[in-house]
Amino acid sequence: MLGNYRSPAAVAVGLAAACLSMAASAEAETLTQLEARIAALEAKEQEPVQITNRYGMQLSFYGKVKVDAVMDNNYGLGPSSGGMALVTDSTPENSDQQIHGYQTLFGFRAEQDTEYGKLRFNIEGDFFGGGGGTVRLRHAYGQIGGWTIGQTWSTFSILNETPAVWDFNGTAGPANFRVPLIRYSSDFGTGTHIDASIEEDYQSWGDRPAAAFAISQKFDRGSLRFAYINRELRSAQGTVDGWGANIGATFKPWENGLIQASYTRGEGISSIMGFSGYAGQQAGPTGGRTFYDVDADGNAVEMDGYLVSISHKIQPNLSVLAAYGAQSYDPFAGALATDTKKLESVHVGGKYNLLDNLALGGEVIWQKRTQFDRQTVDNTRLHLSATFEF
Repeated sequence: MLGNYRSPAAVAVGLAAACLSMAASAEAETLTQLEARIAALEAKEQEPVQITNRYGMQLSFYGKVKVDAVMDNNYGLGPSSGGMALVTDSTPENSDQQIHGYQTLFGFRAEQDTEYGKLRFNIEGDFFGGGGGTVRLRHAYGQIGGWTIGQTWSTFSILNETPAVWDFNGTAGPANFRVPLIRYSSDFGTGTHIDASIEEDYQSWGDRPAAAFAISQKFDRGSLRFAYINRELRSAQGTVDGWGANIGATFKPWENGLIQASYTRGEGISSIMGFSGYAGQQAGPTGGRTFYDVDADGNAVEMDGYLVSISHKIQPNLSVLAAYGAQSYDPFAGALATDTKKLESVHVGGKYNLLDNLALGGEVIWQKRTQFDRQTVDNTRLHLSATFEF
């Protein structure tokens, strides 16, 4: 018995040691839990902010701040190059420059899975309304399954085959416009995609909704797309049919290289082409516009549009681009000597991504306008830009 005897002092020391050991273990466990909680909170802070609406759709906000500095050498064209369509051989030469942020835009997106397919919506606006400085609606549409209802790019628009130049108006040659529409789209699983739509006519003189159709095919090194649109236009002589067809292609001839091209032909489609802000309804003796949908006899005006561009990514964050576009108009009844026979544009520029969401760059734009009397005017523009995406 005496051999197992421990004095009160020894027992006290043992209990104290046990308590200290338990306290140290508890403290270590508490520190581990605290570190885990801090790590979880820090990871959560890195996640994008998501807002869920009452239907369970995940909403996301996006946009960009775009600042442009433009300097015109021969004619002051304003915030975009579209003003070249109104320059004639009698326009006084006047160089000009300005800095603006009209291409700044913002938008909301959301989507969710349903028994009918993906349910999506998109709302987007920018500040190029009224020629610059006023908020305007770009996109406002919803999608369910293969259906799109609302305002977005027309089915006839050439998008994937159009180069990403810095200028707001873009190159001459293609048709790019947004309208309210109802569209059905379908993929066939072999790279083939079709779209068919009924669209609000782009101009107020459309006598009924336009009908458009497009089919595209993807390949290993590019794509091919065909689109068609049919319009009915009101004129002083009644109504006349307008139609347009375009074919666009992309091709990757080498690593990091891309060629984009399109050709458009049609009658009565001047107002849906590039520089369409200066298209009139019907030609007449008083003039006032440089090209028209309908001539003085009530017939649709025929025209062509061409575009070709080549770009190369020198480094992951540095790319260069060169593009040529033109749109030409056949002779028509009522055409004035100063009306547009042909409009051409050349864009040469580059882009450098300083950060993933900060791009710097610019381009030199040369434009030439030829009148029916063969007189020509041209302008050179330097365009510098910075884009901050969020």
